[in-house]
Amino acid sequence: MYASHEPYKLTVIIPTYNRADILKKCLDALSRQIFPIQDFEVIVSDDGSTDHTKDLVYMIKSTLPYSLRYWRQANQSANAARNRAIECSKGRILLFINDDTLAEPDMLSEHIRTHEEYPDDNIAVLGRVTISPDVPSSIFAKEHLDYSFGLWKNQKILDWRAFYTCNVSVKRTFLLTNGLFEEKLRYHDDVELGERLSRHGLIVIYNRKALGYHYHYLSEQEYLRLAQKGGKQLAIWYRKSPHLKNELAFLGLYLTAPFPKRFRSFLGDLVVNNFSIPGLLLMARFLANHNEKISLLIYRKICQALNRKAIRHELFN
Repeated sequence: MYASHEPYKLTVIIPTYNRADILKKCLDALSRQIFPIQDFEVIVSDDGSTDHTKDLVYMIKSTLPYSLRYWRQANQSANAARNRAIECSKGRILLFINDDTLAEPDMLSEHIRTHEEYPDDNIAVLGRVTISPDVPSSIFAKEHLDYSFGLWKNQKILDWRAFYTCNVSVKRTFLLTNGLFEEKLRYHDDVELGERLSRHGLIVIYNRKALGYHYHYLSEQEYLRLAQKGGKQLAIWYRKSPHLKNELAFLGLYLTAPFPKRFRSFLGDLVVNNFSIPGLLLMARFLANHNEKISLLIYRKICQALNRKAIRHELFN
């Protein structure tokens, strides 16, 4: 099943950009794995960082117990960085994590164990990610991260919508044969690849025991910005693949959704708009310390409105 030139069981691929200090935590966590050190390598694929990322990697490289390789390119995108790492990887299985994913000691071994249980080329493995207990509390983590993984609670066999690159592994030969990441897409890029791979039989197995912690504080400003970014990139994806209108409607492309959902979106935009959002934000901030459930509901409605606005702007302007 695997090419003979693959000397490692696993390659961990980490794209990064200007996050040297967090990257060090990520690399340190990988040094504490119970998985045999000689059986995996790590590739840091630097998307043109201007901080001290390169110096950091070369400074700590000799202190780490595993094989670490560093690749640097001019700033293009995280997907371009991932693709270059895929091409030079030497592992039979590729594990994609973010530079702020801190692996629990058995995360790698759980990925490999699941792949050994499901050896077919078309099987990928999704591990769980939740907010690090060492990061200050943020109600937005529940909406952005825990919500995404909550979609698959109590499920094991998933589809392309669960191809999250913060903690997902896939056979190298399957990727090289059937497609790499879309380098021009900056959001929803992982599930976009998952959708293309699904045409070749991709199945995602969820292993909650393959746990990583997200070491990133999500602020209100970033949370709202992600909603706008997500809408824009969803529209770009739709323009590229209009035949996926039903699939993209599930991800939030309301313009291609059934009429009842489009009508609810229309009503939502009448209530949540450029004039009302400042007042709604003030209300959500106040309620965050008094009634978190209602606060999150208001934030969710604001983000949905911003997402829809970004979709319209990208498609019609």
